[in-house]
Amino acid sequence: MKLVFGMACDSSCYPDFQGGIEGVFGAAVVGPLGLLSAVEVQLGLTRPPASQAARVACYAAKLRAALEAQPDLFFAQSVTIDPWATAATLLQWRDELVAGGWTIAAAGPQRPGALALVERSGAKLPDGVADRLQNVCRALEAGPSLSIQVLHLIEALEILPPHWRTLIEKLCRCGVAVMEPQAEGQVAAGDLGLLQHFMAAGTTGQLQGDGSFVHVKSDTALSGAEAIAEWLSHGTEEELQGTVVISEDGDTALLDLALEARGLPALGQSVASPWRGALQVLPLSFAAAWAPFNAKALLDLLMLPRPPIPRKQARKLAYALSREPGTGGARWANAWAEIEADLDARVAGGELTRTDANRRLASWREWTSGSNYARTEGMPASRARAIATRVGQWALQLDAGKDDPLLLSVARAARGLAEAIDMLGLETLPALLLERMLDQVLADGAKNPAHIPKAGGLRCVRSPAAIWSEAPRVIWWDFKGPGEKAPPSPWTNAEVSALAADGCHLEEPATFARRTALAHANAVRRAGERLLVVTPALCGGEHTTSHPLAHQLEPMVAPVRDRVTWRAEHLFEAESLLLAGRDLRRERLSPTTPPQERAAWRLPEAARARLAARVESATSFERLLDCQMRWMLLEVFRLSRSRVAEIPGPDQLLGNLAHEIANSVLRPGAPGDPTAILAEAQAEFERVLGAIATPLQQPEYAGELAAARSRVPQALSKLAGMLGEMGVEIVGTELERSRDFGQGLSVGGRLDLVVRHPVHGLGVIDLKWSRSANRRRTEIAEGRAVQLATYGAIADHVGSGRAQGAYYLLNQRRLLGFVGSFLADEAVESEQSLEDTWTAMVTTWRSWRDLAQRGDLVATGAKAAEVHFPADLPLTPGKEPCQYCELTGLCRVAAEAI
Repeated sequence: MKLVFGMACDSSCYPDFQGGIEGVFGAAVVGPLGLLSAVEVQLGLTRPPASQAARVACYAAKLRAALEAQPDLFFAQSVTIDPWATAATLLQWRDELVAGGWTIAAAGPQRPGALALVERSGAKLPDGVADRLQNVCRALEAGPSLSIQVLHLIEALEILPPHWRTLIEKLCRCGVAVMEPQAEGQVAAGDLGLLQHFMAAGTTGQLQGDGSFVHVKSDTALSGAEAIAEWLSHGTEEELQGTVVISEDGDTALLDLALEARGLPALGQSVASPWRGALQVLPLSFAAAWAPFNAKALLDLLMLPRPPIPRKQARKLAYALSREPGTGGARWANAWAEIEADLDARVAGGELTRTDANRRLASWREWTSGSNYARTEGMPASRARAIATRVGQWALQLDAGKDDPLLLSVARAARGLAEAIDMLGLETLPALLLERMLDQVLADGAKNPAHIPKAGGLRCVRSPAAIWSEAPRVIWWDFKGPGEKAPPSPWTNAEVSALAADGCHLEEPATFARRTALAHANAVRRAGERLLVVTPALCGGEHTTSHPLAHQLEPMVAPVRDRVTWRAEHLFEAESLLLAGRDLRRERLSPTTPPQERAAWRLPEAARARLAARVESATSFERLLDCQMRWMLLEVFRLSRSRVAEIPGPDQLLGNLAHEIANSVLRPGAPGDPTAILAEAQAEFERVLGAIATPLQQPEYAGELAAARSRVPQALSKLAGMLGEMGVEIVGTELERSRDFGQGLSVGGRLDLVVRHPVHGLGVIDLKWSRSANRRRTEIAEGRAVQLATYGAIADHVGSGRAQGAYYLLNQRRLLGFVGSFLADEAVESEQSLEDTWTAMVTTWRSWRDLAQRGDLVATGAKAAEVHFPADLPLTPGKEPCQYCELTGLCRVAAEAI
């Protein structure tokens, strides 16, 4: 077996095989982990690897055991504050020492000595890479016969980390021929050759700007991607072969879009992220198991692209949760009733057995209605392990042998968490510790499974050091800083010296820096014909910095910067441009004027047919009053933003809470005693809070919740007292009312509170939770209280009478009504009566409706829209009809700047 070894070759490298042929037998290019695995196989030392989370958990248990024996160890306080982070950090230190040849027999200075005590305490730590490396080195001491004949080194042996250098030296003693890298002469012509000579010998020369080396600078990464894709598209199919793209951050999504737009193969590199959709099932499952109940976490779980329960059932529950954020309300119960009815129908139809239906129902309930544990007390380890096991089983069942990389990542993370919980050895897991463990198992993340490379000549590597043979054309896609830096060493000089005296050799920062610098220079050294480096000024919204190699090349580039620099934005300005020896030909396109703001629109006949048999509401009237187009799109066409579910804000939650409590304590008949209503409302508040408004229990809403606990019961108590003083009786709360007014006008709605006065008849009180009373007072004063007018018109469901109306502002405990109304605790002077407002609203509705039936639609917020208004409108649109409208992108009132 012949191996090529390079520190950056555990991931993609170029070329794949020695000699650049299509394939070989008995040879491979390997990195440190690849070499270690190859030797382990030959020595029979392979074993299933333990997850890093399991190793950290085991080390945390060992730290506890060591502190029991000696409580004054240097890490004692850190373990008390954050045991997981402390264990993870100290395990990293320990692995560094083990890799360098450290043994617990030679304890050394205080901190290594403390780690030696930890090593002897508790259960044996599962092997990591450093342990595997030392196991292999010890096995090689016996001089076994290996099938590896030759090991070619990409980097010189002297600049390798000490532990890998030790392994290679031991392989050499076992008969493996270790070949140092050969010094390469100048292979390129022109500017690139001068740069190679400069990097090798330090001698300078005059760059001519012949295109063999080009520094492409762009304002944004998008412009850089366009430039590189354009350059590649102007080459031949043969020239794609041997073109290597360096992407140090591992993400080529932006460049791939530009490549695919020109019919070129995508590189398909993506960064592993812990935020991929399916990976969120694990943390969200735990977030939904804490008390107070986190409705948003459960909603996010249900709204994932692949939720843990079937999408149809998940949507029902998500919608119920968005309307009443809790698991004790009527909507949640109704959603489960619908789900059970669906299962019963499938059982009746023979599609499912009753046993299967019950099993599925129990599984779905387990995902959404499990026990909740107080964060201050922690979660039982058995429960945490059960959640992790359930998530892992779900991922494997959903994968069903298809090898979906994302689902397999979920299964590995869940299994790692379960192993970590077992090794930690705690009966109860504090919330912070459990979250640290989740972060650990998800740290590796997963790559985008939809972003894959396509067949073609282009190749991509993450490190310039992964190019180990000549590449005709090299493109450094993200040539920006800060570059790789040496990790800070936790050890003092005295500790390093003492460890070295005991045979533990740690890598010096100077060696790391030298190896990194040579890796950067490798991109220049390996390029055979051309080298293009791309530096965007902005990337991901952040300003970029210069790459370390750019500083290294500065003596050569600075005198002739204009000759070797090419602005990517020139691509959009000229029809013919020369870049790196290729003439880029482009066609100028005539700019197209985007759709402009329009006030008048035409409706097709099919759209007008929707106007028939409509039932209007107070909300639809308010939308019509603001803008006819908004009314048509939202109310008639039922257009929506496609947002299936979201948790309401605190004001809406408080309003819903107050309405629900009022519905319980303000019962039909004579108003109750205010003191009794107060006590009943206070008790009802806590019940309803946990049923339909659990987000208010989260810490960020502590202030609002504390105020609401006092204000809502007091507001309802005061309202009961006001009603008693008025001498009215309560007809009911949350009453559904509808009425047909003829000539195509039917109106329906739900009335918050209806009362009856023995003399004045019916009255409607609309409950509002708002931060200010100004808006409602202005509505009454200007005669635009459409909601009250509508409710007053439909309140009497048995006769044709009209009810008086008032707003009760719960937050301010004010009952705003019209002057002369029996409902007015705080009377407001109005330009017209409530009945006049209703008459004006009906007339306005008929005018806009008739206009729509003729096929005319008006966006009232557009310029010069007034000329299209119907004549003599009693109620005209407000001054800012578009202020709260979500449709301004359609009528182009608020079109994006081009």
